[in-house]
Formats: sequence, structure tokens, C-alpha cells
Amino acid sequence: MLNQPKCHFLLSSLLFSLYSWNKATCSLGKGRDIWQQPQPDPTLKGQSFLHDTFPLGFLWGSGTSAFQTEGAWNQNGKGASIWDSFTHSSVSGSLDREAANVASDSYNRWEEDVKALEYLGVRSYSFSLSWPRLFPDGNARGQPNTATVKHYSYLIERLLEKKIEPIVTLHHWDLPQVLQEDYGGWKNETMVELFEEYATFCFHTFGSRVRYWLTMHNPYLVAVQGYGTGVHAPGEKGGPATSLTVAHNLIKAHAKAWHAYNANFRTTQKGKVSIVLGSHWVEPQRGKAIDASAELCQESIEAALGWFASPIFGDGDYPVSLKTKLGALLPAFTPEEKLWVQKTADFFALSFGPNNLRLGQSVISYGQTVTPDLRRLLGWIKLEYGNPSVLVAEGGWFSEATVGKEDTVGIYLMKSFINQVLRAIKLDGVRVFGYMAWSLVDGFEWNYGYSIRRGLFYVDFSQPNRTRSPKSTAQYYREIVNDNGFPSDETSQETWQRKSESWVEQEEKKGRSVFVSTWCKAITLGKTDSFVCHKKPCGSLTGKGNDLCTLHLCLFLLM
Repeated sequence: MLNQPKCHFLLSSLLFSLYSWNKATCSLGKGRDIWQQPQPDPTLKGQSFLHDTFPLGFLWGSGTSAFQTEGAWNQNGKGASIWDSFTHSSVSGSLDREAANVASDSYNRWEEDVKALEYLGVRSYSFSLSWPRLFPDGNARGQPNTATVKHYSYLIERLLEKKIEPIVTLHHWDLPQVLQEDYGGWKNETMVELFEEYATFCFHTFGSRVRYWLTMHNPYLVAVQGYGTGVHAPGEKGGPATSLTVAHNLIKAHAKAWHAYNANFRTTQKGKVSIVLGSHWVEPQRGKAIDASAELCQESIEAALGWFASPIFGDGDYPVSLKTKLGALLPAFTPEEKLWVQKTADFFALSFGPNNLRLGQSVISYGQTVTPDLRRLLGWIKLEYGNPSVLVAEGGWFSEATVGKEDTVGIYLMKSFINQVLRAIKLDGVRVFGYMAWSLVDGFEWNYGYSIRRGLFYVDFSQPNRTRSPKSTAQYYREIVNDNGFPSDETSQETWQRKSESWVEQEEKKGRSVFVSTWCKAITLGKTDSFVCHKKPCGSLTGKGNDLCTLHLCLFLLM
């Protein structure tokens, strides 16, 4: 009889194979049909919240990135990354220039992170390798840093011992500084070959123990924020032309890495390779003509997600709307490159969180309404790219740094996002096979520094040992993982009443006036629906401080 962990691996493999993408079915442009479909009616059973479980073998996990959590910025021969240089310079603005030197200290405390994963009961961990830690001079043709190779090998081995699947990202923004200085970073097409060499080394060194590879994480933000606006490292303000060049090189670098794996490692290692792409979501403005608004919505998503996804998951070229708007400013793929770039992903890896939603709202909404509707975005991916298998590689939100371990907003949003995924699977036929709750531990949040937190585990940055403690979100996620979703037998009216009354009582003790309303849906610490809301007007999506109703009510009305 199979033991449980081994059985889980077999089930997750079966689930993925059942969800294998028929690449021949991709029909670009069908995504716009989703705005012609009626919005889900929240009064109908299962539309506002679905009590059901995920498919057997669903891959639950959590994730981190190297620069945000590892710290040890110059330990054991590590080279500088562009983010080290960025945070250490005045270019980064108000950021503490030593802020990320230690971060969560996961390089030294990785065993504590593994214990955190065990606490959650998840069966996968998504993390990134540090390119400048592996190759301080950026040159993968040379000798790697042996201490780093041992470090990542130890981590992977421990994960496998605990029956936790490693999902490994090759590049999560921390480019070796020397490559930025010598070549101009991702502006230079030379980076395509350099990345292929780095990827090949990683496949060769770690690939026998890794089944899921992600070449890079959210290249949209690298191109736009890193080289266009200068908000991210390397802090260049090259504008749209530079961003377009960088994106072009990132896409080709990903394709190179995929082909390297496909040609040299797939037969023996039998792994899967993809790229994490981020997106916002928009809905037509109320009162506007649906056809015109739907077209603007389509163009909005194409300007972010489609910019990278259409070449990779589609026909090897950029969306027509981008080519029409940008003209000669947009780099062109040759006919040979189009054939070479297209279909270079074995599944669709999606990032859905605050970074892209903020950009969508401020830059590319095209006058439409930005909403945090993960279900509708997943439906768009299904229609636009021929129903690929999907991994939600980054799912989650943020809380203010002052929130601490009791994170009510985090629980609400976690429940909302994960249930949207469940509804996408059960009601819409989207083939999602895994969900990575982001992030495992609090870390350095890029241009926001430590002003926000995204971890399931609270990290005390004032303590040298960076103590980790489970937040209420970690406890709640553990329940979801254990139950494989939201089974109906735990959601009786009596349970709802008890937990709702308990939450109201706790809020009133804190001096917050609350009332019950069937139209303002907030979620308490239990896995039941409650309809509790502060007497506050609906404002922004920031959810700052204790004004939780602002966030809850806005999100409910937008979903």
C-alpha cells in the first residue's frame, strides 16, 4: 500500500498529466469573449462562495525569492546583485541602504523555513536561486561558488526528505551587478546567451531533483520598473523604448533556456519548464457600451500579460493591439524567431498580487475598472491560450507592517483568492493544478522595503535571529491545505453564527462599531461566511490601518 507522501506525488503527477496543454488548440483573441459573458450572480449558490474541495493531488505550496529573504549579501563569496547596488545607493530613494543585507536571513536559517513549510502541511516550495551567489562574476562558463552549490543542494535534499516538491526559479530580479556594468544588463542581447548558459548549469546541477522549473519571475516588472521608470533595480529611467528592448531580450532568454532543457535534459529528468507572468484584471466601466469597453479591457490585459504571454503561449509574436499602438518602437521577431519562441512553456505560471494591480490601476487600465478578480483572469487565460494547465505561482496580498501576527485582512483575501481559484476550476473548467501562497515568510518588499508584510510567518526584523512565528494567515492556510479546500460539512449555519458572533464581540471590545449586512461580505478567522462590516464608507483599495471595511466592501463590490 502506498504511503501518503508518495501517493501525493503520484496524484499530483496524474493531475498535471490530465491537465496537459494541447498546444494546437490555442486560438489568440478569444479572451475578449469573457467580457461578453454575464458577471457571476452573487445571489446564486456557489457564485459568491463555493463550498467544495480541490481536485485530488492539487499542489499546495508557498514561495519566496532569494533577494527578499536570503540576506547574507556578501557571505561565502557571494557577488553583488543589481538589487544590492540599488539599495546601497541613493538611487533607491528613501530605502534603508542596509535594509536587505540580512533580510529574513534565510540563507542561514533555511532549516527554519523548511519547518515552517511542515507546519503548513504543504507539498511544494517555490524559491529562487541567486545568480550572483552561484556565479559572483556572472559567468556560468566559469567555476561556480561551491558553497552556494552545496547550500542549494542541502535545501533541495531536505525538501525531498520531507516530501516537499521544490519549484525552482532561475531568476527573480537579482541580476549579477557585473553583468549590468559590463553589458548594460537586460538591454543587451548578449544576456540571452549568458542566461542560457546559467540555466544550463542549473539544469545540469540540480535538475535530477527538480521537476518544476520557472525561468524568471514577472519579467513585466523588470522591463517597466527596472529599466523604464527606475523604481526597481537597476534604477534606470529609459522610458518605453528601453522597456520594450528589455522585454524582447527577456522573452528570447526564456525561450533559449526552455530549448536548452528540452534538447538536453527533458528525456532524462522529465521535468517541466515555464515562466511566471503577472497580470492585473479590469472590467468595463458601468454605463459604457459593452463592445467598446470589452475591447479596451482586452487591450489592457494584452498590454501587460499578453505582452509576454502571446509570444510564448500563442503565435510567437506580440498582440496586434501592441503592434498597432507602438509601431516601429516595438522590436520585431523574425519569422524564424517566432517559430522558436512560441510554445516554450509546459504550463502557465501566473503571478496575481498587488504589484501588477497597482500598475494596472495607474498605467494601463485604459479607463476601465481594475478589480482583484482572479477567477475572471483565469477564465481569460483559458479562452485566450487554449486552456493550458495553470500554476498560480504567486497568490496573495499585503498588510501594513504594523499589523503583526493577527492578520484579518490577509485571511479575508486569502480565502477570497483561493475560492476564486476553486470556482474557476469547478464552475469554469480552468485547469489549475497548484497554488503558491505568497510569501512563506516576511521579507524585503522591493521598493516598499519593510513598510509592508506579505509572509504567512511573521519575522521579527528587530531580532538578530530573525524569529519566525506563524500568523493567523498561516494557521488558516494550514486548515485549507488540510481540508483541500472548503468542504461543505464544516460550514453549517450554527458554525457560521458562532464564529460571526465571536468576531463581532471581539471587534466591539476594541471599540469598533460593527453591524450585520448581507451586502458587505467580510470573512472571519473561521472558514465560514459571515456578513460583518465596520460602519465606514467605501473608499480605496489600500486597507491601511484598522479601517478594514474599506478594503472588504470595495473588494466585495468589485468581485
